[in-house]
Order: sequence, then structure tokens, then C-alpha cells
Amino acid sequence: MASHVVVIDSSLRRATIKTTPTKPLSEVLEEACTKLNLSPTQYGLKHSNKQVDLSRTIRLAGLSSGAKLELVQLSKSAGVVSIALQVPDSEATGIPNGRLTDKFPSDTTLWKVLRKFEEGGGSRNFTARGIPSTTQSGAGRLYYEQPVVQVMNRELSSLTDLQKTLAQLGFNSGSALLRLSFRATETPLEEAMLQIRGYFESVEGPPSETNPDTTPVRDESSVAVNQPIFTPEPESSIAHAQSHQETQPAAPSQPQPEQITNTTSRPVSVFRPPSSSTPAAARQLHNDSDYTPTVEHAHVHQKLLQQNSRNTRLLTDAQLAAQEQEEAAKWAAVKDVEIKIRFPDQSAASTKFGQLDTAADLYKFVRECLAARWRSEPFILRNPGIRGKNELIPDDSSKKLISDLLLRGRVLVNFGWDDNKASVEARSTKSVLREELQSQAQELRVLDIPGVVDDDRDPGTKVNVGKKDTKSEEGGGSKAKMPKWLKGLSKK
Repeated sequence: MASHVVVIDSSLRRATIKTTPTKPLSEVLEEACTKLNLSPTQYGLKHSNKQVDLSRTIRLAGLSSGAKLELVQLSKSAGVVSIALQVPDSEATGIPNGRLTDKFPSDTTLWKVLRKFEEGGGSRNFTARGIPSTTQSGAGRLYYEQPVVQVMNRELSSLTDLQKTLAQLGFNSGSALLRLSFRATETPLEEAMLQIRGYFESVEGPPSETNPDTTPVRDESSVAVNQPIFTPEPESSIAHAQSHQETQPAAPSQPQPEQITNTTSRPVSVFRPPSSSTPAAARQLHNDSDYTPTVEHAHVHQKLLQQNSRNTRLLTDAQLAAQEQEEAAKWAAVKDVEIKIRFPDQSAASTKFGQLDTAADLYKFVRECLAARWRSEPFILRNPGIRGKNELIPDDSSKKLISDLLLRGRVLVNFGWDDNKASVEARSTKSVLREELQSQAQELRVLDIPGVVDDDRDPGTKVNVGKKDTKSEEGGGSKAKMPKWLKGLSKK
């Protein structure tokens, strides 16, 4: 049964909205703000001086026909919302209860929520899916399968709908359940990718640096169904690469490939993506006895526990200052650091940086390794060896790689696109290295470690852990036995 409510803003302007009992209050807010020329992201609704939940419907909010709602301005600081995304059965493999959970600011759009959940797993694809045509006229062509999000009794599927924030849907705090499904369209996949890119450019503006080499998304006919979209190479270039590999001499036996100096400002070693999903080191044979603890291991462990349980005196200011000087001298003695950058397709580029090199120099080098069409896209670099706030490496010319970011030896850095600034096409692309580097990349070889031959004549090395067992050494007493609690640590 149709009814109406009246929305009043601070200047006593009125907007009469026609409603039904099942209409969400978030839609009432949007219609009222449209009539009053206001932004719905900055306002909420109150009834009888109480904040109303925009995720509720007119009936659940207990509003009668003709109810007066007050338009109030929201706080500029975004709240935190716990989101549970219920995925379809086809995507629920390996997901507990078929739900993905995470926390988001209330000003996050539904599209960014889907993108965030996409990147949480290896092969999740919610926003760039392709489905083969079922008609004979369109056989062999992929069509776009658009995501559909259900919130309460509301269905959101268009790009405009998916650009709504959690706050616009009535979620400023607490938790919310989103149900995800997919709907086949009659739009070819490559056209849909161009439309999505054009939409975000019209909403967020074009990239800061235009690139004349940037081309539209190519034909996606070679993309696997329901897999992340990537830009395939033309067949002619693939054939040329294959013929080049046939005539190319065998790779040298050294583990490090030949360094390339003509395409980047630094000597760089480039590695191809691995051909197997299992790391080469994990495929090597191992000895099960290496994982079996001994009695001496138990003695060392107990000694460490006793040492850590003792009270120790705090260091004085002079000792702390001496430690800081010693630490600074240690990092000043580090001459260089070898950094390997791992790209989305698992290829890698490695080079060395010195004491004077900064984080901005690292970003500059990575940008030189990218193909021309991707250099203007914002990206980020992460150090997986560090967890927490220092995991992200900033693009800052004042931060030195060795003395400030404390990098030394060999460091692995992961390349990733900026979720908030990079285009949809860039985020869905795996192969990003420039062609010169790809053509000169070599396989990463893992040297086999020679096995150790057991020799009964070798007495081994004893570990002195303090108190000696004279009986076992003299052979006149009982032999030391392994504690029961230690046996559970051995590999089975």
C-alpha cells in the first residue's frame, strides 16, 4: 500500500517521498537529497530526535504514513563496518561456510569491497568474469558476467549501484551481510571492460599522466572462463618468441642469469615465471631424520627456558646509547642490498642498491621495468618479510633503503597495483614487464645440495649444555632417554 514521508533539512526545506512498507530508508534518503540538491553521502535521517537505521525498511523502522524525518549531517570520520560476503556455491571452494569476512570503512564502495575480497585469494574473480556464448552465432566469444549484490531486500548490479558506499546503504558501524551472485549479459567481455574503464574515468577522472602507448583492452577470447582478465600477446609475437627460443643457445649452468644493462638504469637479472606451482626447493629429497629431535636438543631447550625465566637488570642510559651506536655502525658497514621484485605473473627482476639509494629510487627502477602502457599506473611495493605497518615500502625520497628501512642481504619485494588509484585494466593484468626484459629472462635455477653420507666411524659433535652425564659417558650407567614430551615434536 503506497504512502509517503516528509523529509526536512536544516533550512526547513521539505521533500515529500512516496514510499511503500518494503522500501529501504537508504532509498528515501537518496531521493530526498536529489530533490534538495544535496549529497546523500554526507547526511543521515532522524525521527523523533533518534537516528534511524538506513538499512531498515519503512515497516521495520516503525514509520507511519506522513512521518516527518529530519535530515542531519553525518560526522566526517568514517566508521568501521564488519562485512560478510556470501559467495555462490561455485566460488565457495576452500571458503569456510562460503563466507568471506573483513572490516571496511563506511565510506567504502561496494565495488571496492568486491575488489578487496578478490585480492584476498589466489584465483577469485568477482568483477571481470567472462562466460562463453550459448548461441551458435556467438560461439567462441566471451560475454560479461556482471556481479549482483543483495543487501537486505535490495538488489544492486549496475556500476552506478555498485558505486554506493556502505554508509549510503545504511551501514555506518556494526556488521552487514552481502549476498553475491552473477548474471549473464549480452555485452562482449572486451566491450564491458572498456565501459567499466570509461565509467571510472568519468567518475574519478583520467589518470594523472596520459600515456600515448595506452591502447584499449584487446580481444579476450583467449581468457579462461571465470578467471582474472589479462591482456594476451598477439599470436605473431608468440610465434616469434617460440622461434627465437628454438634458435637460442642453451642457458648457462650458473644459477644467476646474465645481467641486462641496456634497458634500465641499473644492471638487472630477470627470471621467468616458474613452470610448476610447487617450489623447486620443496621438490628436493630430504632426510626424515633431520626432523627428529634428540636428547641434546631437549637439554638446550630447557637451558634456554631457564635463562629466559630469570630476572634481568634493565640497561642503563649509557648502555642503551652504546647499543644504538653499535647498531648504527653495523648498518653503516652494509655496502649494498640485493632486492628481487616479484610481479603478478610470478616473474622477477633483481638488482642491487647502495647506501645512498632511497625508496623512491626503488620505485623508479620498478617503473623502468614495466611496459610503457603501465608506467603511469599507481602501484605499491610490499616487503613480505616484515608484518605490520612497516610492510608497505613508501615511495619516499627521504627514506634510505639500508639505514632507514633496514634492508640488507637479499630481500624479496612483492609488486601490487594500488586498489584505490589503479585502473580496472591494470588490476586485472598479470604480465607487466617490458618486452625487452621478457625476451631476455632466464629460468631460476635452484642448485642441488649434495647429500650427506652417514659414516659410523664419525663420532659427531657433542654439544656442551652445562651439566655432564658422567654415567652415560663412562658406559657404567643407564643411557639418557628422550623425554615423552619431546617425542611428540618429531616428524611422523
